[in-house]
Amino acid sequence: MLGTILPTTVLISRPFEDANAVKRAVLAQFPSVDVIVAPALKIKNVPFEAPEGDFDALVLTSKHAVEAAARIAPNATALCVGDATAQAARAHGLKAISAQGAAQDLFELARDSDVTKLLYLHGAHVHTDLAGALTNAGLEAKSRVVYRQDACAFSAEVRDRVAKLKSLVVPVYSARSAQIVSENLAGFGGKIVLVAISDAAQQRWSGPDPKTTIIAQAPNSKAMLTAIASQLT
Repeated sequence: MLGTILPTTVLISRPFEDANAVKRAVLAQFPSVDVIVAPALKIKNVPFEAPEGDFDALVLTSKHAVEAAARIAPNATALCVGDATAQAARAHGLKAISAQGAAQDLFELARDSDVTKLLYLHGAHVHTDLAGALTNAGLEAKSRVVYRQDACAFSAEVRDRVAKLKSLVVPVYSARSAQIVSENLAGFGGKIVLVAISDAAQQRWSGPDPKTTIIAQAPNSKAMLTAIASQLT
């Protein structure tokens, strides 16, 4: 049972700004918990050319694409995967609609709306061919890569801290980050509590066998925070 593990350290591997936001949220509930910020990904915007022609709406699966979206199409309608992306889109002046879920929910939102021409802005690494799925559903969907998610190795300081631990709570927020954190934690001999944002993220874990695995009730930051908190009480 988890009660015998007594995890007191949480390893946050989101990109730096997001990781610090999670750290603040965790410490607000559990001031005595040790939180290690060790980003597995670094987000870098990349140059791109918007396709020719008009489109009815943008499709966004991450807030990291919002800046590019607002730059090429101010005041456009943005179909967003979840509330966090929609909130960021609204802050940049876009008319955002949230699918309140995952890529499948966003696909269904786009498919069932009255739009026919879509521009999907995304990162270099995607888990689902959303543009292909939309095209197969009869919509005209074009896509552009607007940012990269570069893998990050843990610093020597983080490796030293982790090596001394007997247990570790490890949230993973995407399939790609699950793979990268797995590689960074290779050889860790303590007990791991894996908290995954989705089944896809859990399935990409290849690091030390977790003592416990928790899947968030929904693929969003709020549900992840709830799942993390459940392992610290």
